[in-house]
Amino acid sequence: MLSAVLVSGVVVFVARNTVPKALSFPAKSVVYFEGDEASKVFLLQTGAISLSYQDIESGSQFQDLVQAGEFFGVKSALGHYPREENAMAGPVPVSLVSFSVAEFEVFAAGNTTLIMKMLKVFSNQLRRVHRQVSNLLDDREIHDPESGLFNVGEYYLKNRRFTQAQYIFRRFLDLYPDSEKANAVVKKLGGIESYIIRQERKLAARAKPEEG
Repeated sequence: MLSAVLVSGVVVFVARNTVPKALSFPAKSVVYFEGDEASKVFLLQTGAISLSYQDIESGSQFQDLVQAGEFFGVKSALGHYPREENAMAGPVPVSLVSFSVAEFEVFAAGNTTLIMKMLKVFSNQLRRVHRQVSNLLDDREIHDPESGLFNVGEYYLKNRRFTQAQYIFRRFLDLYPDSEKANAVVKKLGGIESYIIRQERKLAARAKPEEG
C-alpha cells in the first residue's frame, strides 16, 4: 500500500508503513522548545512554521520560515542531540507528520533529490558554525578542517552544550583517528559521557514514583 505525501510542492508516494500519524497544531502554538529531546523529524503539510534560534556569534535571535512540503528538526534528530531552536506554528493552524529517525531514513533512502538538498543545507550550516566559532575564539588564522572541527567541539564543551560536543568529538575521531589531538578528544569524550550518564540517572531517579 502507498500513501501520498507532499514534499517541496511535489506529491511523493511512499510505503504506508513509513508514514507516521498526522499531527495538527493551533495557530501560534509551540511544536518544540530549544533543548527538548530530539527523536522525531517533522514534515510540514499545511501552514507555516517559524524556527527561532540564537546566533552563537552575536547572541542575536534569528528566525527561519518553514513552508509546506519542507522538513524541519532533521539535524538534531539524526545527530541525537537536543533541539537547537524553538519551533512555533504561524498565524494559521498547521498540519504535519512526524517521522521517527528510522522511518525518515527509510523514506529518504528512496528520494535522492531530498538527500542531496539536505546535505547541501547541513554543509552550509556547518561552515557557518565553524566561521562563527572561529570569530568567537578570536582566531585570525585559516585552520585546516581538522583544527576547525576540534574548535567547534571545544566551543560547545566550554558552553556546557554537552550532547553537541559529544557528537562533534565523535565525528572528529571518525574522521581523524590518527590525529595528534585524538587522545585529548578521547579524554574529553570520557568526561562528557560520564556527565551525561550522571544526569540521566538523576532524571530517572526523579521520575521514579515514590514508594509506599
